[in-house]
Amino acid sequence: MALASIGYLRIGSTDVDAWMSFGTDVLGLMDAEQSDLEGVRYLRMDRHPFRFAIEPCAEDKLLSCGLEYRNAADWQAACDALRKAGHTLTAGDATEAARLCVSDFVTVSDPAGNVLELYYGRRLDYKPLISPTGVSAFVTGDEYTGDMGFGHAVIPAPDIEASIAFYTELIGLGISDDLYPPMPEGAPESRVVFMHADNPRQHSLALYNQPTPSGVVHMMVEVSTLDEVGRGLDLAKAAGHPVIASLGRHVNDNMCSFYVLAPGGIAVEYGYDGLLVDWETYTPTVSTEGDLWGHEYNFPG
Repeated sequence: MALASIGYLRIGSTDVDAWMSFGTDVLGLMDAEQSDLEGVRYLRMDRHPFRFAIEPCAEDKLLSCGLEYRNAADWQAACDALRKAGHTLTAGDATEAARLCVSDFVTVSDPAGNVLELYYGRRLDYKPLISPTGVSAFVTGDEYTGDMGFGHAVIPAPDIEASIAFYTELIGLGISDDLYPPMPEGAPESRVVFMHADNPRQHSLALYNQPTPSGVVHMMVEVSTLDEVGRGLDLAKAAGHPVIASLGRHVNDNMCSFYVLAPGGIAVEYGYDGLLVDWETYTPTVSTEGDLWGHEYNFPG
């Protein structure tokens, strides 16, 4: 049993139209233009019918992470392991499965209360990406790497040891890096555990050992060229979205990126040149620095 990728996010928004404008006009994602009676809007980046569902909500927060298994057998093995360990799984109904474009799914919460939707059999529609900002392609996998998911997400895990055990022993992720970043004097010790799925991306999910009101520390999408990162940075500034980390390059995954706040306050990393790993020859690392250069942080307020 191994998790294939992080397939999608469901994001709650108090202003769905603003989030959609940010997604299309700044990030360069494509409006999937699916009709939805619940007012949900969808953003796509590749042959998947959507990667981000933006849902009307009284709060701006992450609603759930969609985690994909490669086949029904792997998915069932994960479900069985979770039930045996005492976790409550809620089966998805056929209507919701059709809405998510999956064959079947279950919902479960991790030890920190983060909601996960475990699924298999994503129904692809193969429509080409036509990016409003001219992004040539988002890095989500190809015939050589397989599907690598939309990018990555970092989620809160105050009881980080329990969360590590949950994701490695039951969900099917592996640890790629354990980061203890330098912190300002008086700040609580921070730890970020980066975890990889069964694809070459250096990490698909990461755990942060502090609570986060929005339910997500940040989410990441990756473009194909450095120029597209630069153009995204210009677009974010021109639209007035707070850039909370300047252009920089991370140590562990080599990503050259900046961070911007989406409407409602969810941080989005916009990057290029992420590391691809052969897990057969890789040794997990422990880091004490997050960046090779750049990424000067400037949080509003």
